[in-house]
Amino acid sequence: MLDFICPSCKSIIDFAGKQGKCNCHKVVSIENICGHSVTVFERQKLGKNEFSIANAAPIHDNAMQWLHDVHGTSEDDFRKKLIKVLGYSKIDAPKILVTSAGAGNDLPYLINAFPSCELYVQDIAFEMMEEAIKRNLSQLQGCLIKFFVGDACNLPFPHNSFDIVYHFGGINLFENIDLGIKEMHRVAKLEAVIQFGDEGIAPWLYGHEISKVLIQNNPLYKCEAPIRYLPLGVSDFKLEYLFNNCFYLVRYIKSEDPVIDMDVVHKGGRGGSLRTRYFGLLEGINPAIKDKIYQRARESGKSRVEFLEELITGALKE
Repeated sequence: MLDFICPSCKSIIDFAGKQGKCNCHKVVSIENICGHSVTVFERQKLGKNEFSIANAAPIHDNAMQWLHDVHGTSEDDFRKKLIKVLGYSKIDAPKILVTSAGAGNDLPYLINAFPSCELYVQDIAFEMMEEAIKRNLSQLQGCLIKFFVGDACNLPFPHNSFDIVYHFGGINLFENIDLGIKEMHRVAKLEAVIQFGDEGIAPWLYGHEISKVLIQNNPLYKCEAPIRYLPLGVSDFKLEYLFNNCFYLVRYIKSEDPVIDMDVVHKGGRGGSLRTRYFGLLEGINPAIKDKIYQRARESGKSRVEFLEELITGALKE
């Protein structure tokens, strides 16, 4: 199993008894829930949102059942679809990180799909983590699993640690969604699957009555799929909408950042490259002078960029 690192100083945390310490002397506590150790980095303040209130888990259960009733779906079919969309089959024992696990609704399905996995489960609401463990005790028997309470925007793991990073529900409530996505991407290995989703109406529903009704009931439906925050290293990207196009689901493979050769010269009268056309722009000049320069370039048989570079280089030498 992976060691936890300090989210602040990035050193490995040394655990002794019910506490752990790192190089910067930050202290984390260990709680015991039904025989499972839970490392507590940070707890969400009570009452901050719907997941840190009294009876949060049963309230969330009721909301989920209402959601399935409204859209004519079932919890079982829905969770199975989320696992299927992952499309992961590379190794038999993947390391899986689940962020914002809530009451642990997805845990049995992940364990069933990947019985030999190493499972790392996070939530910032201690009460929800407690419920997740209690509800899934029978499924957790014999599993390689670590639970921790802390901020999904500051994960206690090194770069490139996981084969699957999984999240459903809660990202809309992150204080910094951009940072939350960057963290999921950071701790994923190259070629790992990253998948996350939450409320967010498909763009083609905007303006229709159904969108107005849903947003009136839950303002989070106004949230857009946060794909603008995705990093450069993305391949096999998929965006789909669930629950009658009212929840977004993003899935992609972490890849190397794209590399392009910005110095390949264009053939033709204009010439130049991606680099010169973007970084080499000069100030505007009199249009009549520009026309004369273009005419001289054509007469010389050189591209406009080549002609101008020679002309300017010569002037600079004088």
